Amino acid sequence: MEDFLSVVFDDLHLKGAGYVFVHGHANWSAQVALPGRAVFHALLFAEVYLHTHEQTYHLRAGDLFVLPSGLAHTLSDASQSPQTPESISYALSERRHQPYALGKGDISSIVLIAGSHYDTDLGQPLMSALPSAFLVAGQDQEPPEWLRIGILFLQQEIRESRPGQQSILNRLGDIWFMQCLRVYIDKISTDDSSWLRALKDPALATVLSAVHRKPEQEWTVPKMAELAHLSRSAFADRFQRTMGKPPQRYLNEHRMRLAAWQLRHSDQPVCRIADMTGYASETAFGQAFKRAHGMAPGRYRQHIRSQCAVN
Repeated sequence: MEDFLSVVFDDLHLKGAGYVFVHGHANWSAQVALPGRAVFHALLFAEVYLHTHEQTYHLRAGDLFVLPSGLAHTLSDASQSPQTPESISYALSERRHQPYALGKGDISSIVLIAGSHYDTDLGQPLMSALPSAFLVAGQDQEPPEWLRIGILFLQQEIRESRPGQQSILNRLGDIWFMQCLRVYIDKISTDDSSWLRALKDPALATVLSAVHRKPEQEWTVPKMAELAHLSRSAFADRFQRTMGKPPQRYLNEHRMRLAAWQLRHSDQPVCRIADMTGYASETAFGQAFKRAHGMAPGRYRQHIRSQCAVN
């Protein structure tokens, strides 16, 4: 089976990662709000309560909890959501990587908080398919070996503060997030109807890998079906049921995401981006892009860059 998950991971462009070891003392609480960032909580000692606007989670030592899109939440040593939690988002944003003490008295809990910042535009289908929060490991089970080793390595790297530290820490955060996603995806039932299920479907994974790796090719439904070793009708039906949209629509949306990313982050001429995304002419590409984004490619690039200059 094609490793479509690796292709998807390649579409998640890491911008950086930050870590904070929170040492919670009696009656402590902390607020974390990092929209657009993958946030992890590894509980190293005792227990804490994690409160979102949806529900409260009781976490114990050994638990690993993930909020893929940085849903705003609070942590505390009390089961009731605190009224005035202290914000520690800036500590993660500034990549301080140092212990952070909250509360007074005896230490009641230790939590490692990690935040990985991604450019998720190309990985939007994956990120939008994930729940706002989920438990990866724990609940009276031993922490996975990769997490235990990763925390030991992180502590050593922060303690020694050697050259290249931030690059090492960035890659560690990247690995953790990808590993968390692998664990979550492994638990998905093959009966589920969702985009994530395609990652476990050999026929669809083969087609999606090819489409993502070579979007410039002339992809038709019959050609995709042949690659999946299915009849045209069987492939189209299977794709629709799993992905929630027809194959050609998915292809067009992926090409438009790729085109928008190139316009934002590269100086490639529009005609070259048209070639890269499988359009026979710049005119056809421009029309498709305007339908998808509401403006012509050149104007879109100017608009995005003017916004970046202001910010």
